[in-house]
Amino acid sequence: MNELREAILSNKDDFFSALENLSGAILILFDNEGKILDHSPSLISLVEKSDTLKGENICNLVVDNSQALLKRFGAKPVRIGLSDSRSNIHLVSGFVMLVDESRRLFLGVKIGLSAGDIMESMSKVTDELASLTRELARKNKELQAANKEIERLMNCDPLTGLSNRREFMNRLDKEIESLCSTCKPLSIIMADIDDFKRVNDTRGHPEGDRVLQLFADVLNEIISPRRTTVRYGGEEFIVMLPETTSEEATEIAEEVRKNFERETEKKLGLTVTASFGVATFKPSDTKSSILKRVDDALYSAKSGGKNRVVR
Repeated sequence: MNELREAILSNKDDFFSALENLSGAILILFDNEGKILDHSPSLISLVEKSDTLKGENICNLVVDNSQALLKRFGAKPVRIGLSDSRSNIHLVSGFVMLVDESRRLFLGVKIGLSAGDIMESMSKVTDELASLTRELARKNKELQAANKEIERLMNCDPLTGLSNRREFMNRLDKEIESLCSTCKPLSIIMADIDDFKRVNDTRGHPEGDRVLQLFADVLNEIISPRRTTVRYGGEEFIVMLPETTSEEATEIAEEVRKNFERETEKKLGLTVTASFGVATFKPSDTKSSILKRVDDALYSAKSGGKNRVVR
């Protein structure tokens, strides 16, 4: 009964609505003095009022024209009684349940509804409320999962599975902001697959996609998950390396360069290379300036013969 009581009090509005729909019952909450605290909307029409009955006394509903009101709804006359504060009040064919020391729940009416019928309705409503709570929790969990998936898709390149340009820009902003307090190095590698148009033209776009996916695989094998690997656009890629010096970033870029060339020969039967630019954040840098410096380094690598790393 305590669980039922808590369910009723904590879900009063839903309980009123659901029980009224299920059984046609009218509900009234009132205190030990009989003052009405709340009630279901249908009580208004029953007693021919145009406004709320909150604040009125429950006794008024028992004695004022009750028999005439019942007849108006086509019901047989029934006994109407009012007993002491610890007992049930019988109004029409309903009853009052003691909820706690100051509140009681009045259950009444569609005429002829028995106490057993009302308790059955209460059980149905309680079950419905519990089921609704479970369903809402499940839907909320599904919604959270869907939002996470949407967030992932918004920040992910569908072909390679790497982060996309949008995600990179957001993370770069955060990394630059944290540099002010940590004073740790931040390096960026920008890579571009050499002569990629030739691969598409001679071997077809599906083979070009395999080249891009293979480059992403090589990045994932070498770069730790806590670092950001990005398909920046087309055949361009970026790696953001927090707490990494220029020398360390250059070594990582060189390892990616060698592995990519070897893996394309091994798995695709053709030689594909990539060029790399490396830049490390300076105190005077902004997001735009460091991206320009790493792009300039990449351009130097391409113009200097390709398949090399320049910083």
